[in-house]
Order: sequence, then C-alpha cells, then structure tokens
Amino acid sequence: MSVNNKSLNPLYVVRNNGVDVESANSFFDLFLKKTGLDQVMVVLENILAILLSQVTSYPIFMEVKKIFDQLFEKVIELMFQAQQMMSKSKI
Repeated sequence: MSVNNKSLNPLYVVRNNGVDVESANSFFDLFLKKTGLDQVMVVLENILAILLSQVTSYPIFMEVKKIFDQLFEKVIELMFQAQQMMSKSKI
C-alpha cells in the first residue's frame, strides 16, 4: 500500500467555464476562491502586516488591536450570514 499525501476527498474550484481548475485546502479556502476573495485576502494580509510594523508603543498597540477586533467582528458576521444563506439554499 503506497502512502499518498493527497486528501481522500479533495476540494476543487472551477473558474472560467471549466478552463481553470484549482484545488482548495479547506472549506474556507474553497469559499474564498469560489467568491474571488482570495486576492482580497492577500491585500488584507499586507495591510495588517504594515499596521503591525507600526506598533512601537502600548497606545499604538491598543489602536491596532481595536482595528483588528473590528475587522474580525465583521468577518465573523459575514461568515455567519454566508452560513445562513447556504443553509437556506439547501432547504
């Protein structure tokens, strides 16, 4: 029996009328690629890295933390709304 590193149930994203096929590592990755938000995540990661590089004192850290908290609150809210929409479409 050979050892295979690939998942037994891989996820794929099909784009451009079947021309481009990409594998997804998780359901979250699948969601990002399917909606086209994967490129937005790269920009968001860069913005967060820039913000973190500016932290030089505790007050600045607290302001950056507020921004992070607001951002993650919105992301969780959007994920909850997406989950509700997906569950409604199954009914």
